[in-house]
Amino acid sequence: AAALGAFRVGSDGATPVAAWPAAVRVLGAAREGAATYVLLETLGALDQPAGLRGVWIDAGRERGALEPSPLSLAGVSTIDDLSGRLRSPQAPASVERDATSLLSALRAAATSPAALAHDLSADGADVGLLWQSIFVQKTGHLDAQASPSPTLDRALAIVRGALETQGCGRETCEAWPEGRRTVVRFAVEGGRWVIRAILEDAPSPPPAPAVAHAAVVDATADAAATTAILRARGGDVRVLGEAPLSQGGGTIGVGFTDAAPGTPVVAVSEGAAARTFLVDAVTPRRAWTDVTWDAAFADVDGDGRTDVVLRLAHTEDGASTAWAQAFLAPPPTVQASHLHPDLASALATFDAPDVKSAARAAASLPARGVTRDEACRLLAAASSSRGFRKVATADARVLRFAQPGMPTWLAKVVPAGRVGAEDVRDLAAHCAELACSAARPYCAWTGSTDSQHVWVGWRGEDLALAGFADYDGE
Repeated sequence: AAALGAFRVGSDGATPVAAWPAAVRVLGAAREGAATYVLLETLGALDQPAGLRGVWIDAGRERGALEPSPLSLAGVSTIDDLSGRLRSPQAPASVERDATSLLSALRAAATSPAALAHDLSADGADVGLLWQSIFVQKTGHLDAQASPSPTLDRALAIVRGALETQGCGRETCEAWPEGRRTVVRFAVEGGRWVIRAILEDAPSPPPAPAVAHAAVVDATADAAATTAILRARGGDVRVLGEAPLSQGGGTIGVGFTDAAPGTPVVAVSEGAAARTFLVDAVTPRRAWTDVTWDAAFADVDGDGRTDVVLRLAHTEDGASTAWAQAFLAPPPTVQASHLHPDLASALATFDAPDVKSAARAAASLPARGVTRDEACRLLAAASSSRGFRKVATADARVLRFAQPGMPTWLAKVVPAGRVGAEDVRDLAAHCAELACSAARPYCAWTGSTDSQHVWVGWRGEDLALAGFADYDGE
């Protein structure tokens, strides 16, 4: 059976660990100093292969003799192996000296395929995929006689990416191209650093196309699956609701645990994989009182997977206000680490009177996209106060927001009737860089923390501007 979570047990009781891999079973554990090392084996679930072994490490408060990274124990497959490595660790050099010398080794290996082959270990270097940052799936091997191949080309690209990023530790250098982690692992042979493994995150599946109509999904009366997952991750639990994940089975639910007080946690059960995701993109302010969260469910994008709609209501200085947002269900991969807000429906849910209304509004968006050229023409026409009112819907708004990536959170709202020249001057500033949905009426531009968001509608067959949001933070 899968291990759903883990707790630290001490004189002050049991404390849940912050993160635990999905679809794993425990083979054993060992301790070294304040650190705990748990040998795990993957179960075949979602896209994850079965039978991979790796070590999950809880480093505690003290730095141990081994690098506090699962990859420092890559290759360990039994408890005897683990105990032996812990009894006889390699003596670590200083992190500063390692970083400098590892960069020098990277720089030499990155010059050409021949140079990379020269700087491999005597036994060559394994090439593989990382699952959940713990488990290594070997997919190939390189040695000093490696001939030109796609594997060698990819390995060289990873080495060059690590050199550009310069994120080196005791015995690894890493990079994160497009959010996908790559790792170059080193060992010392003959008084110099050599490469012993070149790894990268296993790829996530492409986004699922729309296979169904967007629709509200009713919560189930029984939230047993969500309760079990959250209890394994946090002890005291309060569940807001649970719904079926898809026609193929599974559940999605949301609640609170004492591991993250006041922060909603989404729990997803899918086969042997039980996953949790903190919804911490926004944080209630300390001055707020009477803070309440409600949850509802809907497939807002028509991909056949149920999404979560959350609504936060609170009181500040005697005035009540609220915010609602849909969050997309995670894709069917153990590699997913966080939930994405459904920004296409953010304007529709913005001022919903309750969470069920927000779910209906999110699921009621037309399954109709807009091209960048269409959006650019619309924004150009709306770049004056008079032009805005001419091409905007009756309830269109301009939003100014300060929370990166969350355009409706605590936004300053300018209704269409009050829009002035300053409010719309920059509407088309990033038009050429807009990314527009082919299936939903929404476009966005993102640059670091800055972003702009465009929602459109239709008056008959004529495209109209429903809303525009511009980042106004620091």
